Amino acid sequence: MKTPLSDLLPTFSKPILRLPGVTGPALVMGAAPNFRLPQGHDADWALVTVNASQLLAETFGLPVPDIALIRRGILVDDSEQDFYKRDLLKGRQAKHLIIPVWPDVEDKLKAGCRTFNYRYDTLQALTKWQLAYIVWRLSGKYHVSRGWHREISTGAFAIMLARFAGFAPVVVSGFSLSQAGHGYDTRNAFRYHANEDADLLRRVVRRGEPIYAEDRDFAAESGLPLWQGQMS
Repeated sequence: MKTPLSDLLPTFSKPILRLPGVTGPALVMGAAPNFRLPQGHDADWALVTVNASQLLAETFGLPVPDIALIRRGILVDDSEQDFYKRDLLKGRQAKHLIIPVWPDVEDKLKAGCRTFNYRYDTLQALTKWQLAYIVWRLSGKYHVSRGWHREISTGAFAIMLARFAGFAPVVVSGFSLSQAGHGYDTRNAFRYHANEDADLLRRVVRRGEPIYAEDRDFAAESGLPLWQGQMS
């Protein structure tokens, strides 16, 4: 009996992250206006930022991100929003820069970073199938449709990536499925992907992953347990 292709795809797409061995807690920092530092946070926590949320990190005196996830369009697209985000991130840096869903050669990725002088120690692009593997490992759901990755936010990918990399616990702050806008500006940007993000996070909760929400509102709407300093 032949093995279904859907069973084989996760094996073929397993990513090898260009990260050092990681352990301990991580703060995944979104850019929603509700960001607060989690209870018990200190210098031993890793910092994972999403798109321009590292601007918000700076206002809290946090260090250079250990991992920064930046959406592909910010590097190479020419929409007003992408130009705006490039301008915000100009001259900044991360220890490890990860670009989800980069279909082109790495040289073009490096050139995109040079256009706004974004620096990094290591750089890695992931394919949509490598992202699908990470989501599958944590949620049990494997996505096979061609455009599936457009339905999940970069922030949700960052949460999955932090846990997949080995951090525990993973505490998320500055996330919302209902509140528009960003903590670093007053543009009141619309928040997309809420339904698919919510479904993904609830699946992860059911599997018992040590991922927590810092604030009660996001805990309630995502299903993530509320962080109350519960170190393992």
